[in-house]
Amino acid sequence: MDLKRMRYFCTIAEQGSISKAAKVLNIAQPPLGKRLHELEEEIGSPLFIRTTKQMVLTEAGRFLYRKSSEILSQVNSVTRQAVDIASQKKRTVRIGVSYLYLRYFNTVFLELYRKNPDWDPNLLVSESTYLEELVMNKALDMAMIQTPADIRSFYVREFEPIKLVAVVSTELAENLPDRMLTFADLSGFPLIMLHRMGGEGTYEVLLNRLYEEVKDVNVIMKVSEPRLVIEMFRDGLAGAALMPESEVGESKHFRAFKIEQKEKLFRPAIITLHTEKDSFLPGE
Repeated sequence: MDLKRMRYFCTIAEQGSISKAAKVLNIAQPPLGKRLHELEEEIGSPLFIRTTKQMVLTEAGRFLYRKSSEILSQVNSVTRQAVDIASQKKRTVRIGVSYLYLRYFNTVFLELYRKNPDWDPNLLVSESTYLEELVMNKALDMAMIQTPADIRSFYVREFEPIKLVAVVSTELAENLPDRMLTFADLSGFPLIMLHRMGGEGTYEVLLNRLYEEVKDVNVIMKVSEPRLVIEMFRDGLAGAALMPESEVGESKHFRAFKIEQKEKLFRPAIITLHTEKDSFLPGE
């Protein structure tokens, strides 16, 4: 039994005669009658009781009509869903987002998403070095990361630098002056430093500055992700962390102090391969 015969049979049952069904289906009566006869031979039983006024379903016919209607309804639903998906013409876009700027790039990504309704985005959160490699190997279409030290292989869309702040647990913050801090103000403080697993980055720059300006540098741990540092403070860790202002937020468990800085340390950017620039960041 194929779907066409099933549809013909249901139409005859609904119309009550072959002649009416033929008009609905826009086919001649003889071929439609032949299809019904073939179906009854396949089933091995009459499906209708023929009368002078109309065709009435037999018990076997009623069962077949009920089941056929369910099947045809499912087929129509699947067809509509397939058409809807095809008409959307979604485009898979693979995007990497750096741990360092997760809060910052959340807003940037949502704005891009609104401007590109055809995108079907797949997001990966990792460290900048790894995401650079994935873009180079074409495993990602773009990455939202710290501006690479070597930009020759990439098209780079840079954003405004993000200010450096010292995030200090509440009990230690009481010992600090209520003003913009210098690195020297953090002498002896237990420091949590942001540090990528591969390659050099902001950690090395900050550490050099600390050793230049601080008498007692006390780094107690290195962490790759700002939000993990924030959670540690909320869970009672006593310490201070140097991090981008965009990733801090507010909490009763810590205070954020602005830091005097010579260089623009935190420089977020979106990178793609040069060959993919116009494809993913048109008009930027």
